[in-house]
Amino acid sequence: MNKELDVNIMDEWLTKLKETEKSFDERKQISTPKIQRVPNLLRQNDRFAKYCIPKCISFGPIHHKDPRLKQGEEFKLLWTSKFVTGYSRHMKKDTNQATHNLFEKIKGDMEELKKLYAEDAILEGGYDDNCFTWMLFVDGCSALYFMDNVDIHHPEVLNIKFDKLMYIWRDMHLLENQLPMRLLKLLSESGVGNLNYSFFNFEMKGDHKCKGHSMHMIQPYNYDAIHILDHFRLLLIGLSMEENIFPNQDDNLENITQNTSEDPLSIYTYKNIRDLKAIGIEVKRYTTGKNPQAWSNVHLSSNWLGGVLRLPMFVFNDNTLYIFRNLLAYEMCPDNFCHKYECCSFFSFMDSLIDNVEDVKELRLSGTLINMLSSDEDLANFINELGDDLPTKLFVDIYRTPSVAFSAKYINVKQQIEKHYSTKWRRWVAQGYNTYFGSPWSIIAFLAALVALVLTFIQTWLTIHPKH
Repeated sequence: MNKELDVNIMDEWLTKLKETEKSFDERKQISTPKIQRVPNLLRQNDRFAKYCIPKCISFGPIHHKDPRLKQGEEFKLLWTSKFVTGYSRHMKKDTNQATHNLFEKIKGDMEELKKLYAEDAILEGGYDDNCFTWMLFVDGCSALYFMDNVDIHHPEVLNIKFDKLMYIWRDMHLLENQLPMRLLKLLSESGVGNLNYSFFNFEMKGDHKCKGHSMHMIQPYNYDAIHILDHFRLLLIGLSMEENIFPNQDDNLENITQNTSEDPLSIYTYKNIRDLKAIGIEVKRYTTGKNPQAWSNVHLSSNWLGGVLRLPMFVFNDNTLYIFRNLLAYEMCPDNFCHKYECCSFFSFMDSLIDNVEDVKELRLSGTLINMLSSDEDLANFINELGDDLPTKLFVDIYRTPSVAFSAKYINVKQQIEKHYSTKWRRWVAQGYNTYFGSPWSIIAFLAALVALVLTFIQTWLTIHPKH
């Protein structure tokens, strides 16, 4: 009896092993990551997790039943009503027929839409198909109406005040608050609006602090984006619709390291932007190309006297504290095999340049960084805190793998900086220049001394060789 029981238990364990392996294999074959909660590794960090929870409104099932977001539900019902009214006018139908048509569109695609969410996001909420369909109907219609009509100068169009508008705009960029792009396409194809316009208006008129600085070169809506946060991410890293968004999983190590230096293991002796300034490397804004503000635009040009490190210009404001953390969480999702830590790699590179408030000041004065936080110290603390959570910090250069696509470019620049920084004669030249020509007064003093020396030489010459 005991032997039979042991065999049954062993069969059960073996079945569990096979099911687990099958589950992981199926997850790895998914072409796009599902909408899910922030990874547990980050949720355990209270300092990080508080930036991933919506404060005003929910979209999707994860925070749908949060009682603190009840007022947001009322706004969504209002905007859905207005969206349906516009649809009924366009289709020349009454409101009831218009509502039924849109609802049936979502219901007919429900099985595919459910696959775009992690299972626990749906199961924990206890949603049946009708409740889930109604939730997506309201959330999708209200999100599109908000995106079409958001305007910081006229928040009254949405029947809200300015502060609510900004909270909602920010909440729509949170990882746990995303709606599938498939849903937004489905509703926009009804003829009520244009998805290109919706995204353009949403990013351009949603964040007043970024207007004219951060994303003034907004590209068209990217049809390969998975949701709103993913669309924003693609704008930042600079991938256009024509480029391959999901790099080849089979890239080998040689392809990734071919542009890096010959030394397979680099030890960086410079610590921050002030170290670079001390050896004559100047920081300037990257200004060429179709999208000069894309994060991939990092370049170092070096010469015998110094060098120029060009960086894209970007804005830090209160929204940045939330969006950047959610971008990090998105790239760290366990089923996210199609993205390759592009944002994390950039954050890691910036963390290598910023140690404290003086480094932030140098970047701000160079025009590459616009700080709209309370102080430069707040920004320095944010960069350092973000750096502590980066998965790319787990690797040194010798462990470069295809899992970090953009890191090769940043590693290449860092190695170029290190080569310049560790060259002794360049250091001597830079130190001499900074000592004697570092300010207008030192240049004036040098010229005065030079003139005095020349005059002394002339006087001595005339004394030795007087005119007859």
